[in-house]
Amino acid sequence: MSEAATADPRLATALIDPAPYLPFLEPRIAHPPGLMPLAPEDWIILHDDLAVQLAIRDALIAETPDTVLALSEAGRAAAMELWPLFLAHLATRQGYGVTDQTVTRPDGVTVPLDPHRPLATLGRLVADDLCLMVPDNGAYRLEGAALCFPSRWSLAEKMGKALAAIHHPVPDYDDVLARRVQRVFDALKPGRPLWRINWLMHTDPALHQPPAQGHRITGDFFLRTERQTLNRLPQTGAVVFGIKTSITPIDALPPEVAAGLARETAALDPDAIEYRIGTDNHRRAQDRLAVLAQGGEIA
Repeated sequence: MSEAATADPRLATALIDPAPYLPFLEPRIAHPPGLMPLAPEDWIILHDDLAVQLAIRDALIAETPDTVLALSEAGRAAAMELWPLFLAHLATRQGYGVTDQTVTRPDGVTVPLDPHRPLATLGRLVADDLCLMVPDNGAYRLEGAALCFPSRWSLAEKMGKALAAIHHPVPDYDDVLARRVQRVFDALKPGRPLWRINWLMHTDPALHQPPAQGHRITGDFFLRTERQTLNRLPQTGAVVFGIKTSITPIDALPPEVAAGLARETAALDPDAIEYRIGTDNHRRAQDRLAVLAQGGEIA
């Protein structure tokens, strides 16, 4: 199930039920970094919310390009390297039609290929956000992105920054974890991608949530999962960080899943509560999950 909530792309969502990922129920991926090998053919994933998310991305890229797109000179070579590799991957995926001039998406929309605007074009072809982490004297800096669906962070604020600065204020991203992530980036090999799942709980179902946007308090809670992928480009050495976001109302969760999420949220420390749920919302979220875990319905 997938549906759009509003015509305004800055407020729009695509709800999907059942939730495609439940990382809090899987100990091996419940806590960072929680990385797993990814088959190269699974670089992107096509969920039931694809058509709605693509329509939202089209609107955001057309109407707010300065907010959702960025590419520095330091990132241009990586973007041009990504261009043919990504198109070649899409040519292998069911539902895509790739020619020298256009790509027809699974939703039937045909997108003209413009290599002079590589991220603007690629950002319209898939539901994943695409971020280019470019190596720079041992660090990896964000030098380009098509970022339509941020979760309360700003592309403009993060551009040019290295991994640790990008992850601020993510809890648990201390010096130890920062070194582990740095080692993962250093060891990543072309053709051997990795993936992980992040989760959050928001009261606003919007996919596009920059920090400056006023967040709607709907009275409901929504599970936001992010399928994050890491792919090394062989020539520039840049890492393509992909983010596929999915939004599910927590009222749609089965009782056993709600119970697992309740256990995970109860065990969070204050910093993690603020990051994943919001301190002001934590108690209300716990109460809602307790009812759902017992199989109750919310009036």
